[in-house]
Amino acid sequence: MPSNQIAQIKSVHADWPAYVTFVNRTNVPVDIAWVDYRGKLVRYRNELGPGNSHHQNTYVSHPWVAWSSHSQDKLLVGGGFVFEPQPYRGEQTRTLVFIDRPVLSLLKLCIKKIRLLVGPDQVEDLEIPKDLFRILKKRHNVEFQDVTRQNRQ
Repeated sequence: MPSNQIAQIKSVHADWPAYVTFVNRTNVPVDIAWVDYRGKLVRYRNELGPGNSHHQNTYVSHPWVAWSSHSQDKLLVGGGFVFEPQPYRGEQTRTLVFIDRPVLSLLKLCIKKIRLLVGPDQVEDLEIPKDLFRILKKRHNVEFQDVTRQNRQ
């Protein structure tokens, strides 16, 4: 997930609490991050396994995102690429927030698979249309800070 796409989104205030449980419904480990007041990603959970959950106390204006721990592909959080919690209204249970894979086009699925099999320096050796070279060379790089490091500073 390119960090410049997240930069426009940021936390606003910490006025209304929200209590959520993130549930990984994918078949891969996922990372979960809060988008802080500067629009920077702060990872709160690393490699949440398939079928596992993570309880998180947060606030209404605090956006959350998730990505595949290994491929760094964006994942859906609560049905969108950015999840914004709803306020706590005295419920006895936490709000369940499902993490899922997005539905991808055939082209995107093929590009994703080729990226796993071929390094960026080997792309031009493939017998494919040249307009795909640039797309295949581009790799995801999620820039984040772990929550433990941020609290120490």
